[in-house]
Amino acid sequence: MLRQGALTILLATASSVLVANQPREALHNRGEAVIPPVPALNVPQRPKAERFDKHLFLVMRTMRLERSRATAAARPTGGEIVDEQISAFLGPEWVVTIQERSDGDCFGAVREAIRHGRGRVREAGPDYLTYLLVDGVVDAYFPVLDALAEQMQELEEEALGSTSSQQTLLRLTRLRHDLIAVRRAVWPMREEVTILQREESPLITAETRVFLRDVYDHAVQALEVVESLRETAVSVMEMFLSTQNQRLNEVMKVLTVISTLFIPLTFIASIYGMNFKHMPELDWRYGYPAVLGVMLLAAGAMIGYFKKRGWW
Repeated sequence: MLRQGALTILLATASSVLVANQPREALHNRGEAVIPPVPALNVPQRPKAERFDKHLFLVMRTMRLERSRATAAARPTGGEIVDEQISAFLGPEWVVTIQERSDGDCFGAVREAIRHGRGRVREAGPDYLTYLLVDGVVDAYFPVLDALAEQMQELEEEALGSTSSQQTLLRLTRLRHDLIAVRRAVWPMREEVTILQREESPLITAETRVFLRDVYDHAVQALEVVESLRETAVSVMEMFLSTQNQRLNEVMKVLTVISTLFIPLTFIASIYGMNFKHMPELDWRYGYPAVLGVMLLAAGAMIGYFKKRGWW
């Protein structure tokens, strides 16, 4: 990360590993090869791998979940997805990384391995360290995908239940947007790992290419999970809209039945509501209760007919 003229860097040589936050001038004083960081400062960029004369330039996008009070109500499961661009320069005896943010990343395990000498990170070359960084970026996708899968399961149950509302549709739309963002990061990362595997460069040893195959498998697996969740999101969206239409049809059916019941009642009432002088039933003593009885009989007959046909 570039901040106030300083680079947050991870500098590795064949004999030592240094994690530091140093100004650019300090790199000159140490006698290290200074790489022009201009391409790395352009954000956002699509993940890619570019080859230069004496180094490789990598752009990666990592993601993680951040849960706060502001997002707790909108996202009951998981948290807000925070993405970050990480640029890396791989040279013959060094690795330099430039991060977009300073509030956390996915390289905690790599730092611990460097500090405590775990694994082969201190004995292996800078290409192995680069492999660990790329592997950390790819592995960071899976906690995000697990959280999105949990949200998807909750929304699927909610869409089929009686508690679904407009808020369910908003959460589902937000989830689809998150899946699109994850796909934009995972898809080019798979291509980037493929380039690193096939790149005929002395900077990457044959042994490291074997490890990169495992990273490629993880990237393909993450991409498959993303595509599966996207298809599920479309299905849940269609299921939600179908459920809403079904509920609307039930309401319309009830209103239609009620309106149909009042058609004959209104007809009878309109006949005797006419102000003609010669209407025998108007002078009949039992005319009023007789008309009410006919109305009740007509309504009861129609209700029985509707129930027999399964319309109500």
